[in-house]
Amino acid sequence: MSLPITARQMTALRALQRKNPDLGELAVAIAQAFDASRVENPELARLILEKTCRRMVAQEPGSQEAMIQHLVTFGKLNCLTPAQVNDFTERVRRHG
Repeated sequence: MSLPITARQMTALRALQRKNPDLGELAVAIAQAFDASRVENPELARLILEKTCRRMVAQEPGSQEAMIQHLVTFGKLNCLTPAQVNDFTERVRRHG
């Protein structure tokens, strides 16, 4: 079960894809790969990813490292597989 995405969030993802196609694609891929059944509050996980992506678009210092740490944490919670964590981490690093 992937992360639930509301209509408002889908609109925001589309806007992100228009502004930064690579980051928008990455955000969608993470949301689709995420196993929401592994956490009590998948909405919080989605919010964490959404806010961190916004920080990355704004090129805030530390935003890439924050995203990588979130991915590692989601991997430890078994929301993402080790292979997904590695793939997404490499994509985050390439983004910068």
